[in-house]
Amino acid sequence: MKPNATLILPLLLLFALPAFAQESDDDVDYSRDTLMRIFVAEAPREERPPITFHVGTVQFNALGTRWNFAYLPFLAPLHGTTPRTSQEMPDPFLITRTVMATPPRVARQQRRAINAEIRRIERTERERAKLSVTTSGDK
Repeated sequence: MKPNATLILPLLLLFALPAFAQESDDDVDYSRDTLMRIFVAEAPREERPPITFHVGTVQFNALGTRWNFAYLPFLAPLHGTTPRTSQEMPDPFLITRTVMATPPRVARQQRRAINAEIRRIERTERERAKLSVTTSGDK
C-alpha cells in the first residue's frame, strides 16, 4: 500500500498546480464594458464595390452574398464527365481507363451471351438469304 501512496501523492500535487497558478491577488473587473470588450468581437467590415470586373467573370455583391458570373468558359467540362445525350452518369472507371477485375465465370457468361447473339444474327441472315426473288419474266 505504501508504493501506491507514493505514486498517487505526486500525481495529485501535479494536477493541483494549475488551480493554484490561476489565483491572483488583483481585483477582477467584471463590468459590462470589460466583458463586452473581451467576449464580443466584431469582425471588421470590408467595404467592397458593388460590382467588380475580373478576367472572365463579374463579381456582384448584393443581399449579403458574393455572386460570380463567368462569361468565359475557363473550366469547361472534361471529356466524359458530363451526362451525354442518353443522360447517363459519367463512369469514373471508363474515364480513367481502369480495368475492373472479374472472376472467370463472369467472362464465361459474357462469352456465352455474345455467342448466343452471334448465333441469332447468323440465323436471321440465313432466313433472309432463303427469300426467293422473282422477276416479271419468270411468270
